[in-house]
Amino acid sequence: MAMFAHRHSDGLDQFNAVMGAMRGAPDLVELGQDGRGEDRFTTQAMIEAEQRLHRAAELMAERQRHEVNDADRKAALARAELRGLVLSGEQADALAHVTDGRDLGVVVGYAGTGKSAMLGVAREAWEAAGYEVRGVALSGIAAENLEGGSGIASRTIASMEHGWGQGRDALTARDVLVIDEAGMAGTRQLERVLSHAAEAGAKVVLVGDPQQLQSIEAGAAFRSLVERHGGAEIGEVRRQREGWQRDATRDLATGRTGEAIQAYDTHGMVHEASTRHQARENLIGRWDRDRQASPDLSRIILTHTNAEVQALNDAARERMRAAGDLDDDVRVTTQRGDRSFARGDRIMFLQNERRLGGDGLGVKNSTLGTIEHVSPQSITVRTDDGRSVSFDLKDYDRIDHGYAATIHKAQGMTVDRALVLATPGLDAHSSYVALSRHRDSLDLHYGRDDFASEERLVRTLSRDRAKDMATDYERLDPAQGYAERRGITFRERVVEIVRKVVPERTVAADPAAALRDARRDALIRHARAADAI
Repeated sequence: MAMFAHRHSDGLDQFNAVMGAMRGAPDLVELGQDGRGEDRFTTQAMIEAEQRLHRAAELMAERQRHEVNDADRKAALARAELRGLVLSGEQADALAHVTDGRDLGVVVGYAGTGKSAMLGVAREAWEAAGYEVRGVALSGIAAENLEGGSGIASRTIASMEHGWGQGRDALTARDVLVIDEAGMAGTRQLERVLSHAAEAGAKVVLVGDPQQLQSIEAGAAFRSLVERHGGAEIGEVRRQREGWQRDATRDLATGRTGEAIQAYDTHGMVHEASTRHQARENLIGRWDRDRQASPDLSRIILTHTNAEVQALNDAARERMRAAGDLDDDVRVTTQRGDRSFARGDRIMFLQNERRLGGDGLGVKNSTLGTIEHVSPQSITVRTDDGRSVSFDLKDYDRIDHGYAATIHKAQGMTVDRALVLATPGLDAHSSYVALSRHRDSLDLHYGRDDFASEERLVRTLSRDRAKDMATDYERLDPAQGYAERRGITFRERVVEIVRKVVPERTVAADPAAALRDARRDALIRHARAADAI
């Protein structure tokens, strides 16, 4: 770190400031190198959060307080079969796992394997046994789809935690909490939820796929819990109607991104253009033709960045306007800036609002709908689940057009048709999500100014950027386990670091003195190098 600071400092003052900041972070812990050879650091606070997470999970895994008897389970299965839902062998095994009485359940399932359908049967069994079932997910759209697919009343994790902070909605020993898309939750957030549940005596069921989108916050908590506690696995993909597309989703789930893209290319669903601009135009043209030919089917456009989403939304509105499918524009002020909306526009809500409309009907972050009425003061929307929601813009302005969305907003979403604009920010996790949202068809567009060839496209979309945990490094570096146990921090290792920078000098026992010596000698070398130039 001293070498890095020296190399990138403009002078003594900046070098001093950088090294002072490091000295002011006494809980910084060096973990070692990751699989890519990059130095990894964490904090003592993060290590302690991981330890609390695992203690809570281990406590719940050892307790058996939420048993469901065979009669309730069989009755729930029978009711599902009367509705035409017959669980696969894997789904039935997962049902048995989550209803076996233990306070911790874990389900790992590929995208589109029917996890929510299985949870709907589990909900009936839990409720018959007298438990209250709640659902949460990181994103609003994931919570909405969990509720729609399973019947479990669901909200975002942030909303639930906010309620706890207000003294409401605390878990009890009669609660079963289902956390969907658990891989998107960061370590700190999942630790808070599991610690609360463990203390309350509640049951938690974690559901997700470690290979899909990684958490925005630090850590890979779900993957770590899967490795420690195991769980039920569901690998039979059901979402896609074509068998070859189900095979492609399995390829995406198991890291064979190139094989999946090749399958879609073989079926004419991968489209190259000379530039990203042309790829965007081609995508919007395909979207426009499809929506007019099949207006009753659901569809979404997906890409990586908010800026690209806005460009796609604008282009989609131009096609809607040209076709006469939008009324006159009304200019409204939103949290993201001024926007033009019209009756017929697709709209996306960007913030949870459980009391929107005053009648108890709420929306979640990423809820989609179609505008029925708009004025500069208010908007009425028919949401995709059939509800009519009206609101004043002075009370709620977190909205935007809803033709396109970022891939992060789409995890948990299912549509008939998906169109994806690939850009260089994608990786194996985001491409897995983007290329598995559809039932019927997927079209992947890209420009050669972003990807010179399909080989380059595959290479980018195959990048593994999975997050890690501090505890992962116990297996790679035995010193990490010792450091954790002893609480050794970066500050205490600075002598070793400086010794590498200034090997010819005996390092002072006092880390501060060592740093002063390092700064002096580094600046001398810096000056000599400048003179040599």
